[in-house]
Amino acid sequence: MTEAAEHPFVGVPASEQVRRLTALAEAVLPEFGLEGAGLELIKYRENAVFLVRGDAGRHVLRVHRPGYRTAAEIRSEIAWMEALDEAGIRTPAARRTRAGEVVARAEAPGVPEPRLCDVFEFVPGRQLGSLEGGVSGDPASVRACYRELGALAAAVHAHGRRFRPPPGFTRPSWDAGSLVGEEPAFGRFTELPCLEPEQLHVLLDARERVRAELAAFGRESDRFGPIHGDFLPENVLVAEDGPRLIDFDDCGNGWYLFELATALFPLLLRPELSAARAGYLEGYRCAAGRLPDADLAVLPAMLVARGLSYLGWPVGRPEIEEASAVAPLLAGVVTEMARRYLAGERLGEVGIV
Repeated sequence: MTEAAEHPFVGVPASEQVRRLTALAEAVLPEFGLEGAGLELIKYRENAVFLVRGDAGRHVLRVHRPGYRTAAEIRSEIAWMEALDEAGIRTPAARRTRAGEVVARAEAPGVPEPRLCDVFEFVPGRQLGSLEGGVSGDPASVRACYRELGALAAAVHAHGRRFRPPPGFTRPSWDAGSLVGEEPAFGRFTELPCLEPEQLHVLLDARERVRAELAAFGRESDRFGPIHGDFLPENVLVAEDGPRLIDFDDCGNGWYLFELATALFPLLLRPELSAARAGYLEGYRCAAGRLPDADLAVLPAMLVARGLSYLGWPVGRPEIEEASAVAPLLAGVVTEMARRYLAGERLGEVGIV
């Protein structure tokens, strides 16, 4: 039996998936006191994210993909976001249901399982950049943007070291197992249909070296702790009252250096990479973030680990057409990264153009 036959939702066009998820989103609005509000799709990548417009103002509703996060993990995500906001690191405020909860469960015809949903205030502003396009501008402006990004990362990490989780707090870890283990969080890249045998050979060799480097680097408290986990420029909104960090869906314990690897990944094919790296390090260190030069020797391994995790993403998300469409291009980029990594090039200082 094909996967589409086993899971009818996977086999329908993206437009139909969105129609069904929109109906589910409409069904959950009354629980948040937003009945009658209009919905507009913002993004359908990991989760389905909608802009909500109504008498209560503008909000953002997130319909979670099934099986990726539990209700307890979502409550924990929002608990840390609220603690960050109280400490002056601005994050969007979560809206409560009529019962005082931050997460609700909803169903709709054609969606084979109930979905967890949450709602946040809408933050007006522009994205600092995007996963696909990185950050645009001349080297000086890119450096300035990443200086701000680095300072924000340092503040988040410093708060994470002080944070005392409430009872029941649970979040996943971004460690060697979830990134390059046998059961990675996003999916096994070895099952990607578009990979050529020679590509797979290179990627497996790189994975073994990455595993060894990450094990040697270790997980001491000076380098491993609570992180945002998806520190892309698109997840920083530049608002009138300062930057806002959004999308904590992947927050959890991980290497602080992993934030830098994620932030730089969109620029590996761009000439602005060196300016971005320099700016991030300036901002991070000026904000009292500890990031020794010796630790930066592990950055190439972190970048390859990030790339391998992204390569597994289409495998774990067969219902998302975008994931399959970008897989061949992503496979070529990550394979070239792996080749250069195995050759000893210092990824992150120079790109792969």
